[in-house]
Amino acid sequence: MRITDPQWPAVREASRRILRLQQIRIMLPHKFHSLTKKIIIQLGESQPSRTTFPILMESNKISIEMENDEDELSGTIVQVSHDEPTLETVWIRGDDELWLDVLDACTDLLSAGYPGCIGCGGPNSEKKWDEQVHRNSLQ
Repeated sequence: MRITDPQWPAVREASRRILRLQQIRIMLPHKFHSLTKKIIIQLGESQPSRTTFPILMESNKISIEMENDEDELSGTIVQVSHDEPTLETVWIRGDDELWLDVLDACTDLLSAGYPGCIGCGGPNSEKKWDEQVHRNSLQ
């Protein structure tokens, strides 16, 4: 995916959440499990002090959920689909194959040292994500 793609900011935000947040479940079709497990292994190698890792669960749709209801982010925090979720969810509008772009972005960010570095998360990575602004840019 190119940086000029309107979905690029959401893909990067989804990747940052995978790499940064604890207690997440990744719901996705079986065909993506192997590649996603590779990213989780890379995450462990890049962040040796990390003690919890994303849990993979089989689903016919792709979403990432937080298990901790006490956090600011809870419930579904990322969704890859054609169906628009609530504004609390980072929406990557399109087919399941966009998940491969999320995994590529995870690899790029891990290679850059994210999240243990300042500014290596890419443009606007230090700012709070604004889903409304992102969705407005898709129209």
